[in-house]
Amino acid sequence: MKKFSLTTILFLMCSLAHADLLIDPYVGTGLMKTTSDVNRLDDDDENLTAIGARVGYQFLLVSAGVDYSKGSAGDYEFTNTSVFVGVDLPILLRAWAEYFISSDLDADVSGFNQDIDFKDGTSLGIGFTGLPFVSLNLEVQNLNYETEILGRDVDFQTAAYIFSVSLPLNL
Repeated sequence: MKKFSLTTILFLMCSLAHADLLIDPYVGTGLMKTTSDVNRLDDDDENLTAIGARVGYQFLLVSAGVDYSKGSAGDYEFTNTSVFVGVDLPILLRAWAEYFISSDLDADVSGFNQDIDFKDGTSLGIGFTGLPFVSLNLEVQNLNYETEILGRDVDFQTAAYIFSVSLPLNL
């Protein structure tokens, strides 16, 4: 009963505030650079592909919600979940910031699969909204991981530069 009451209250608050449901699916490509404190894990830039969606609420010019994405870059495959806060600027631009709450990075390097643990991550993005129904986006992601190599903990970082096309829908 408490769950039903809380859901009802949240729904009414959003309805009264004239908040719109935001669904923003996207597909993108870019580059991912990996670095670590052990030289053997350093890679060159890898081509990256990603697909995902931002889902949340938009009130006036401010939006907030959850972003879920999947993708691959070279020997790496990832699944990321983050929370975002964004703002629509009056000059045909929008900007957002994300904080990653989980990231599953699978690496198949040198023929063996490494166990990589997620630590934290952030992202900043900007989008051009001057086209009808479409947004052209540029996003910079920085994620930190930890892995174990020969009994030694190794810090592992990724920096990704993603160009994406999205279809932001306000329902």
